[in-house]
Amino acid sequence: MVTQIHATVERDARLSQGRWLRIPGPTVVHPNAVAAQTREMVPHRGPLMSAFMADLFPKLKRVHRTAAHVLVWPGSGSAGWEAAITNFLAPGDRVVATVGGSFGARWASIGEQFGLDVRRVEVEWGRAVTPDLFADVLSAAGDVRAVFITHNETSTGVTNPLKELAALARQAGALVLVDAVSSAGAIPLETDEWELDWVLSGSQKAWMCPPGLMIAAVSDRALRETDRSGYPRFFWDVRDMAKSADASATLTTPPLSLLFALDAALDAIDAEGIERVWSRHDRLGRFVRGALGDLGLALMAEDGYASASVTAFAPPEGSTASAFRDRIADRTGIEIAVGQGAYAETINRIGHMGWVEEPELAATIEACAGQLRA
Repeated sequence: MVTQIHATVERDARLSQGRWLRIPGPTVVHPNAVAAQTREMVPHRGPLMSAFMADLFPKLKRVHRTAAHVLVWPGSGSAGWEAAITNFLAPGDRVVATVGGSFGARWASIGEQFGLDVRRVEVEWGRAVTPDLFADVLSAAGDVRAVFITHNETSTGVTNPLKELAALARQAGALVLVDAVSSAGAIPLETDEWELDWVLSGSQKAWMCPPGLMIAAVSDRALRETDRSGYPRFFWDVRDMAKSADASATLTTPPLSLLFALDAALDAIDAEGIERVWSRHDRLGRFVRGALGDLGLALMAEDGYASASVTAFAPPEGSTASAFRDRIADRTGIEIAVGQGAYAETINRIGHMGWVEEPELAATIEACAGQLRA
């Protein structure tokens, strides 16, 4: 049943879009966020902007479930990997990274490029990094400075058990650095309760905004660790950005229009309630997986770890992923995604995060079914 926040007028607006985006990102921008971007510019160092930022930061803290800082930079979510490394680590530091897909592999690779000693917990794509596997690598690694955990692997539609993995990392005395790009705002995430030190995401996913913002919650514990970092930094300096946030400002010129959009999207999330947002995404993920299963299309994610924000599945027998995607787009205007890396032509993906409800997902499933009948 459509939730109250998704009123009929909003549903009709979604359904009237010419080429529906049902990819894992960028997602459809909330109409209030679209409208907010038309606001005129204001002095970014004046009282109007200070008041705006003083209102924005508490909203970000509420949805991240933290009393600590949540900071915003211009950039993509991927920038959060580099910011984490340059602020909290030093060359030669040993880290343990979860690798079960394209994005976990990229973060581990970037760590290696920065001279870190990266120990990978590597699993087959479509499977989750379980606490047992994680504990074994942690124990064998010895002195671990930090862990890189990909909460929701966008390339496979698998959600790793972040709460349990984070607890193991904290027991080992490691900083818990989390890629939440396709989970923040869609999947339960308790920054303070789970003792997470760095939670990065990007505006183009469940935040219902255009691409262009990197958002990161940072613990007080992590801020204290920046003194021992061995990397130079300016733009990504967390300490300086946190000081600016304390003054209701940003370190450098902010992307005003994108911040206006984020503020409007956060208001929509607040109106729905973050726990109801999580429940809606869980319901929609189950709907998509069940419907694809009814069509006989094989899901990639192992049972018990399927994502509430993106579903990966095999295209029909005899078709490549790109051919299946293209037929659907050409004949219905609905855009789904292909896989990544070695799975680029053997996996399709449907995004169901952000500003979305069941009617447009049902239309997406019907589009898939229509190509099976074609």
